[in-house]
Amino acid sequence: MKVYLSILCFIICLSGLSQKKGFDIRKKYSVKQVLEDIDYSEKYLVKFHPDPFRYISKDSLHAFVLSQKAKIDTPLTEMQIRFYIKRIVAKIGCGHTDAAASKKYAKAIKKTNRPILPLNVFVADSNKLIVLNNLSSDTTIKPGDEILHIDKRPVNTILKNIYSITTSDGYNETYKKQSTRYNSFKYYYSFCYGFKFDYTVKIKHQNNSISDYKLRAISSLKDTLILSKKDSLVPLRKTKTCSYSIIKSSKPIAVLDINGFKGARWRSFFRKTFKDIDHQNIQHLVIDLRDNGGGQINLGLNLLSYLIDKKIVLPFDKKVNTTSFNPKYKMDFGMRAVPIMFALRPPERFKNGKLRHYFIAFPKRRKQFKGQIYVLTNGRSFSMSGVTSTYLKHKSNAIIIGEETGANVAGSNAAISGKIILPNSKVIVHIPLYHLYHDIDVKNEGRGLMSDYPTNYTKEDVLNGEDVDMKKVLELVK
Repeated sequence: MKVYLSILCFIICLSGLSQKKGFDIRKKYSVKQVLEDIDYSEKYLVKFHPDPFRYISKDSLHAFVLSQKAKIDTPLTEMQIRFYIKRIVAKIGCGHTDAAASKKYAKAIKKTNRPILPLNVFVADSNKLIVLNNLSSDTTIKPGDEILHIDKRPVNTILKNIYSITTSDGYNETYKKQSTRYNSFKYYYSFCYGFKFDYTVKIKHQNNSISDYKLRAISSLKDTLILSKKDSLVPLRKTKTCSYSIIKSSKPIAVLDINGFKGARWRSFFRKTFKDIDHQNIQHLVIDLRDNGGGQINLGLNLLSYLIDKKIVLPFDKKVNTTSFNPKYKMDFGMRAVPIMFALRPPERFKNGKLRHYFIAFPKRRKQFKGQIYVLTNGRSFSMSGVTSTYLKHKSNAIIIGEETGANVAGSNAAISGKIILPNSKVIVHIPLYHLYHDIDVKNEGRGLMSDYPTNYTKEDVLNGEDVDMKKVLELVK
């Protein structure tokens, strides 16, 4: 009976992966086609990227490309091709540059049943891989258990391989760690090693006993994530991306939780919020930028105008070239027009073949917050979150609490992005057009903004939903 059920499950999984019509995600490309796509990626990544050799030399990048090409001796699927492209792209140290699936692949995969590892995990306690949710039928695996091996691969090897395809700014590691946590890990694992119907896992239980498991894959269409509940604040005002709350005590604390610099009613939300903060004479303000991947520059500057009492300047530049008109650099018509508008503005200077321009914002004098600011950050505080947290640190003496930001402390490549489409696999490589510079005196060492009070989340903190960063704020306010 068990054999019959196993065969039946196997057939069901195969039928889920198969597609009667449309794009075949298992289609393979010849070695010649794969090498052509890799060469195309290197050529136009170097040609179009605004700053490709800040963290790696041209010769070192080319040597790495050659080493990857030498490994390819059999036809590959699009997903396998993308693995190599992502490793190459990650070498330039730009979190805004990445390789994505082709349009047809991305559309097909939405309805494809992929067999995935039945565990959600997180990294804690010196790179230990900890179980968050057990989605398998074996109830002896508990949250808090440590994964030692998957398919006989040590965790350190797995994480190193996953991090090798994860783009980030400079040499930053916190963005890689936070991007592959929870339900994302299982997809990164299968992206690197393939989707399987069974996974062998070695587990160290919390009583220090060690067990080996053979876990049946679960369907990607039925994947789920269960996070521990936190003591959440009741928002006084909120939008889809922002919420405003007050922690009431002898020294009340206003809390602005910003999940992204985007969304409707942004300006009215902050106008009313800072009016209320001023009316209540609140002297302590928390800006929560954890897991904030960025968004629109103008909205970020709008927020900063309530928090910094001087003119805010964000310099940006690009090479003097015709990239935005090159047919191989794909952009929609509206985006192609933006560089023209920038070019019509007089630059501050012309140097090293680049035109320098500015984004500028002026302080909101009437509703300016003059109290103490606390900024909560983690590895997924990226892009405009990096600008915001860095400017608040250096221009308003904000106290930074949490983890090193995923965004580079000195600036990043961003503002507008285009893409190249590889000729055979049609894999998409997103490449930004401009480089942003933070208007602060800091050396670029390839790292994010470091916190004034680094916090360390133990596995117990994560499992219990403890907000260690906010606890530090409460401690400092007392």
